[in-house]
Amino acid sequence: MKIIVFGGTGRVGRVILDRALSDGHIVTIYVGNVSKLTVRRENLKIHQGDVFNSHAVRDAIRGQDAIMSALGPDNSGSVNDTLAVAMKNIINGAKEVNVGKIVVIANSGILQLSPRELRLDSPNYPQYLKKSSREFLDAFEILKTSELDWVVVCPPFMSFAEGNQSYRVSADFLPENGDKISVQDVAEFAYSQLFSSEYSQKRVGIAY
Repeated sequence: MKIIVFGGTGRVGRVILDRALSDGHIVTIYVGNVSKLTVRRENLKIHQGDVFNSHAVRDAIRGQDAIMSALGPDNSGSVNDTLAVAMKNIINGAKEVNVGKIVVIANSGILQLSPRELRLDSPNYPQYLKKSSREFLDAFEILKTSELDWVVVCPPFMSFAEGNQSYRVSADFLPENGDKISVQDVAEFAYSQLFSSEYSQKRVGIAY
């Protein structure tokens, strides 16, 4: 399979990148700063570009079988539209070149707390996560109106503990009493969704 990874130098993205390369897939990483990329493999292609450049994003997606986005929010300190613009460009590019499959990493704030309330809107939701969750939500609102075969993986707090694959998953909600998960297990589950339609057009909560 030919897979393009956005956000492949981040915590989850690096693990997904390594797994896809080890499995022999032809992987393209779309990266702004090549110096952040520490891996070099024969089946790795590097496409340097800016996610704000819609033409560059489209050209990078051309010829791929699936898209993985592990892009994170901007850390400038204020809510902005970085993720939303990136998502819009990825979706438009995918449509233009007929690539239908996309798996996205977000966070648990965009999951339902109840049928009518999001977790991020709860008074008990951590204040320090509200900014990033709002940015993930803005990107999700764009994605969910597309006709792509999408899945959004929504973890709570992620640790660097070794993955054990004993996690639970739930469509649109966080598994009951789930409050943490390892980066490795998030990456493994997200990677598996590239080859599955079980959660097509669903947000998926994942936790121990």
